[in-house]
Amino acid sequence: MTSATHPDTPAATPTGPPGPPGPPASRLRSRRRGAWWLIPMAAVIVLVTAQALSAYVPPDLHTSRVPPRSQLHYALLLAHIATATVAVLTGVAQFWPWLRRRHPAAHRWTGRAYFFAGVFPSALVGLPVVYFAPTGMSNELALAVLDILWIITGIAGYRTARQRRYADHRVWMIRNFALTLVAITSRLIQPLLEHLAAVQLSDPVSYAGDQLTAAHDIASGTAWMALVLNLIAAEYVIQRGRKGKGKGKARRLAA
Repeated sequence: MTSATHPDTPAATPTGPPGPPGPPASRLRSRRRGAWWLIPMAAVIVLVTAQALSAYVPPDLHTSRVPPRSQLHYALLLAHIATATVAVLTGVAQFWPWLRRRHPAAHRWTGRAYFFAGVFPSALVGLPVVYFAPTGMSNELALAVLDILWIITGIAGYRTARQRRYADHRVWMIRNFALTLVAITSRLIQPLLEHLAAVQLSDPVSYAGDQLTAAHDIASGTAWMALVLNLIAAEYVIQRGRKGKGKGKARRLAA
């Protein structure tokens, strides 16, 4: 019986330089488990986006959910909705870990489409759309704040990526995508506010049957609630990620 390696035979040496060490198997399993939320979130985003687009495809003034004040208002509204749709759909792909790890070039090009064909033009067009909005000053203010924050966080995310500050880039993009999803969140919570307003319409103290005031309150309440909730959720995700990295670093130092 012969052994696989003779004691007098020198050990075989690799023909090339060793590759960079890959991440531990435990980290890979953690990444896979951490990405499970993308599937239900993507499903909800696609369904809500499709339902929202149904009123504008094909374009028709009479089916618009926002009563247009003019042909210009409607054209700007369509441009805002089209580019916002690009931002929503490409933004989901930006947070897909497999795409970032295996196809970084596709991740970069998707990010450019997200910003230059989605967020930036949609936010710019959204500002005059806010001016034409027929849903009251409070709603207009919420949408204006959303658009301004959308532009600021988008530019910050793009700059940090260009500077290769990828940890900061991730933080800014989480905030920016949370703002992108305000349109989705607002459509999810709007039925609740509509129900509350319907109950109060018969109250002689609150609305006393004034449906226009109720509609303005629903629009502004929905916009502000969605904006605040999404920003809180974004900061929670950011702080949770930082805490997880801190625990991982502590474990590595203790090992």
